[in-house]
Amino acid sequence: MLPDAAEPAEAEPVAEGGSGADSAGVPWAGRTLAAQPFPGDDGSAEPSLVIALATGELAGIVRAWASSRVLVPIVAVLGEGDDVRASAEPGRGDKSADMALVTITGPDGHRILPTFSSTAALATWNRSARPVPVEAARAAQAAVLEGCDRIAIDLAGPVPGRLPRPAVWAVAQGRDWMPPADDPEVLVAVAGVVASIAELVAHRCEPDGVAGLNIVLGLPPGLAAEPVQQIVGRISQKLAADQRVAERVESLRLTVRTA
Repeated sequence: MLPDAAEPAEAEPVAEGGSGADSAGVPWAGRTLAAQPFPGDDGSAEPSLVIALATGELAGIVRAWASSRVLVPIVAVLGEGDDVRASAEPGRGDKSADMALVTITGPDGHRILPTFSSTAALATWNRSARPVPVEAARAAQAAVLEGCDRIAIDLAGPVPGRLPRPAVWAVAQGRDWMPPADDPEVLVAVAGVVASIAELVAHRCEPDGVAGLNIVLGLPPGLAAEPVQQIVGRISQKLAADQRVAERVESLRLTVRTA
């Protein structure tokens, strides 16, 4: 489900003497017409996104994607009780076919919302899918509503990309995304947890993959294995309960070092 693209405008009344209904006899009165959010869009990819995808740097890809028009594919699905495949082309196929947003499941079990930078990239992936142009924030919101952990960009190329869950949530919420090791909100949350653990003498935050965080914990020498495990368990519980960490860190790893 996609949130509304724009506030609908009231349909203009028909001038006196004109037809008060369309060719099917349905009255024009009371109808609404949605504004076109991308006038002049020819279906091409935005240059800034193309450049960002070519570099492969996630923060740059997120910034370019967040400010771009994206294409979300929809395909025809059959109504209940149908046993034949319907065409995705408008006006063809079984009349009981409806259009549905496409989601896929990755090899690791995560649900993914595929999006595309251009009509050419969408056609390379699935020629029967219909493109719906939306703002990136709306696509991210749709991903969250559909329970998708990730967003894929141009699955079949020319240069594919993928946004991890924290980046999807950031775009959906209208805020900038940055790696968790550089995110001031995450660092403040981690520092607050560390300050509540008396046994810790130091810590530092390091990147762990593109959207993960490795927290190096400094403990005094001589601690037995069981107390160390208990300390790590307490820290893990506190971090898991922090909303900032839960939203902004895809994976969390704790590494113990002797200070």
